[in-house]
Amino acid sequence: MGEMLRSGACTSLDLTEYALRRIDELDGRLHAFVEIYAKEALLAAEAADQLIRAGHWLGPLHGIPVALKDNIDVRGRPSTAGSTLLSDNTAKADAWITQRLLECGAIVVGKTHMVEFALGAWGANEFMGAPRNPWGRGAHLSPGGSSSGSAVAVAAGMVPLSVGTDTGASVRVPAALCGVTGFKPTIGRLRSEGVVPLSTTLDSVGVLAQTAEDAALMFAELTGDRHAFPTSQVNAGATPSLEGLRVGFLDAADLDGLQPEIHVAYMRVLDTFRAQGAHLRKLVLPTSFDDFADVASTILLSEAAASWGHLAANSSLQMDASVRPRILAGARFTAAKYVSACRRREELQAQFADSLGDLDVFLTPTSQWTARPLSDVDHANPPVRYARIGNLLDLCGISVQAGEDENGLPIGLQIAGPTNADARVLDAARGYQACTSWHQRRWSPGSER
Repeated sequence: MGEMLRSGACTSLDLTEYALRRIDELDGRLHAFVEIYAKEALLAAEAADQLIRAGHWLGPLHGIPVALKDNIDVRGRPSTAGSTLLSDNTAKADAWITQRLLECGAIVVGKTHMVEFALGAWGANEFMGAPRNPWGRGAHLSPGGSSSGSAVAVAAGMVPLSVGTDTGASVRVPAALCGVTGFKPTIGRLRSEGVVPLSTTLDSVGVLAQTAEDAALMFAELTGDRHAFPTSQVNAGATPSLEGLRVGFLDAADLDGLQPEIHVAYMRVLDTFRAQGAHLRKLVLPTSFDDFADVASTILLSEAAASWGHLAANSSLQMDASVRPRILAGARFTAAKYVSACRRREELQAQFADSLGDLDVFLTPTSQWTARPLSDVDHANPPVRYARIGNLLDLCGISVQAGEDENGLPIGLQIAGPTNADARVLDAARGYQACTSWHQRRWSPGSER
């Protein structure tokens, strides 16, 4: 699209009008958007076209429609963070990520639905409504959370790119369940100023797209990191090779309880990396995934309670029944327990770095299960077993498409790496997608099995 805009083969107005038509056609059922900025988006598209015609092309995001999760500030607009309690929380300034998108010439078309206060991985929202996973038929399937609407908007082709946040897998799990690509950078690489907080220690801003190529382009433009995508030319970058890449994989015991089709897909992924010349080595974790989860939950819920405990404690205020008890649980943690968890996090980071050694990246399933009917999910058992460590250990990670289950529902693969290895992780994802075709699978109305 960027190259078409630059060459004059299409205009930003064309793309924006198409996005708005697609939203109008599909969002009544899919419920991805909280608010749509149609008038402003069309005016911004016209301005983007004028700049391009005048010879001022700003880069690959110039003129491209983008959606933002509704915990990201847009000046003069509400940032509800998925809660009716914040309906009057009007932003006085743009978030850093919003400002960067505008500086790159992107067209913000609206805000997307999310789990209340970003505290949930299945995608439910009792009072503002939960988006539908496009791959569901009659059933309302979980879109994943908490960046549910951002994933649905990309999966349904309403926008080519969206922004989400990820505190404990909230970009990667929705990407996996909705069959798109979701990248969580190292914490702080995409700055969180102007994002409604959940856990200031673990919060990170991420991007969703159909492909790792697009995610890499978006990340490179927003950060100015040319190592993430080594050229400003849209199609000029050579596809990275997997040959010689040092890749970690999980022990069989770490895969216990995995949905069988995801297990098969994971083993197939390992075969693909081997066939492409990667060097695979078993990754021995310093502790169990359950132990990682306990430490992460203590930090996350303690900090969530610091932000939202006063609202959760007021039983007269409406709050999602799956969210309130977790915030209240965080409020009951002692200061000693919180400080102990923060210290344990530092210990685990050092121990994991030793376990990782000279590995470039490691591979896990993104989630334990594919999408389920939202009415059947267990909120006490979220699909974050493998992805949550990314935030706890300050890793970077990306979920890419890796197969489908017996019902045609998408399966996600997580490719993760150490702190600040963002470019390496993106290269591995681009290399994997170059020799597979799951990312080319697109949902369209009537395509569900």
